Amino acid sequence: MTGDARAVGTVESGLLGTELLATLAASGVGTWRWDLASGHVRWDETLEALSGLAPGTFGSTFDDWLRTLHPDEVASVLEQVEAAIERRDSYHLEHRTIWPDGTVRWLECRGQVTVDETGAVTGTVGCAMDITERRESDERRARAFERERRQRDRLDFLVRLTDTAVAADDHAEFMRQAAAAAVPQLGDWCSIHYIPDSSADIEVVVRHADPAKVAWADALARRFPYHPGGERGVPKVIRTGVTEFIEQVSDQLLDDSLARSPYDPDEMREILDELGLVSVITTPLRTKRGVRGAMQFVTAESERVYEHDDVALAEVAAGRIADALDNMWLTEQHQHISATLQRALLPPRLPAIDGIDVAVRYWPAGVAVDAGGDFYDVFQTSPTSWSVLIGDVCGTGPDAAALTGIARHTVRAAARHGQDHRGVLAWLNEAMRLSDRDRFCTAVYGTLEARDGRWWFTAAAAGHPRPVLARSGEASILGDHGSLLGVFDPITLRITETALDPGDVVVLYTDGITDLPPPHGRSETDVAGLVASVCTAPSSAADVTEAIHRSVTDRLPAAQRADDVALVVLRVTGAPATATTPPDASVVEIEDPGRAGPAPA
Repeated sequence: MTGDARAVGTVESGLLGTELLATLAASGVGTWRWDLASGHVRWDETLEALSGLAPGTFGSTFDDWLRTLHPDEVASVLEQVEAAIERRDSYHLEHRTIWPDGTVRWLECRGQVTVDETGAVTGTVGCAMDITERRESDERRARAFERERRQRDRLDFLVRLTDTAVAADDHAEFMRQAAAAAVPQLGDWCSIHYIPDSSADIEVVVRHADPAKVAWADALARRFPYHPGGERGVPKVIRTGVTEFIEQVSDQLLDDSLARSPYDPDEMREILDELGLVSVITTPLRTKRGVRGAMQFVTAESERVYEHDDVALAEVAAGRIADALDNMWLTEQHQHISATLQRALLPPRLPAIDGIDVAVRYWPAGVAVDAGGDFYDVFQTSPTSWSVLIGDVCGTGPDAAALTGIARHTVRAAARHGQDHRGVLAWLNEAMRLSDRDRFCTAVYGTLEARDGRWWFTAAAAGHPRPVLARSGEASILGDHGSLLGVFDPITLRITETALDPGDVVVLYTDGITDLPPPHGRSETDVAGLVASVCTAPSSAADVTEAIHRSVTDRLPAAQRADDVALVVLRVTGAPATATTPPDASVVEIEDPGRAGPAPA
């Protein structure tokens, strides 16, 4: 250290020092020397120029130097110099200097603490150069990297929104997931406000990274419900369809809002203080049906201030969410209407059969928005016999739905008028041909009869998957294929009669189980194997239907299936009762068509 101090004196006094100082000045490097004992600070003219001073105008004191520093740099610079003095070592720092005209420049300084022969600090010496261009270049690169990073994050966010729409089961779940996906990418808080139609209440979802804050916000929403006449925020944006951007939430803005609020101002002030709002973006949910709500992004504890780029991203995100959300809700409404219509076309209840456990199920395809053509029925035709029907009208929509109703009631009419299996299906064939809808139908018509102390199942298949009988861990297919209905006249059928024993299970199904896209499809033989596997242990008819449905869903989720599934399961629990019951009172009586054989549609 002592050698360094003596070297400094040599540089200042000798010819070599003069040449070196001239070289430094030529390269834009200024020098200083601070004498601790006298407090004198010597700057050369280059260093004065680097600080915006004319030659010879620097005051030559430590305080004069401090006054050239940017106010935000003083504390940090002093801390570093004092630490170097404590260590008796060199130091390196970068700081801003402020010129008399207000210009701000960056300097890089390298200093050395000087000591005497005893090791006592005598001051510092050093040099400085302007690095403003380098710092600005570094800052430009940093800003560019930050813009690139934010752009990647924004693209990732929009992809997550798309994935959210695909994964959501319904529009309410989509709202929850979409709001959660926006936190914290677009704000500390995100809320989605959706009004499905003019007669519906607004649906609101709020999300924050802290679940406790979400619960608090939900409680506030219940206490202070949405008011469509509000002058700011969500109500205004929904009314006008124009994005509202509040870059800085000022005290004046809060005071104005409280003055207009119908609620207790003191209580509202506490809530606003708790929120700690900083910046707010509220943008409309604009759909093909108009503005159906708003999406709001809020920064609070992060103290982030939104920029116009954030507004653009918020509008893009809201646009994607609006279309996906509204389409999802509309699809749900169509599905609800379709399911309601489908239920109206199916029997409201089944007859109780002593000795037979009956279960029926109907599962629409997950993406279906039209009533399907699958139908089934079970009804009593005499004190000792019951009819069992399952079928499928080709296609979906109003025509298919109308024909399912025609099919069910035609079969009931034919059966109640004493037609046998050929006669019942012949009536149905003629009804389809005379419907003028250019559609065909497949069906299995069977009867369950108590005779000679046993159950007998007699059936005919008309272009439809044949029934499966499960018995003692094995399964077999009953009967042969017959003609499609509504295409040929006359039709070709084969009637099969089978005696049933306790424990036997008969399964009738539609082709929603078999006709799946490759490689998920099943043959009738595959279905027989499935029925055998789910009937190995004693179980109810309902258990059998659920097991078959799980197998179909595991093979291909409902959302990816294009066809509905209908099932009728008959499980023999015991021999027929000796006492008989009257025909099912719920059967709809249909007037005699006036002739034997096929009936007019």
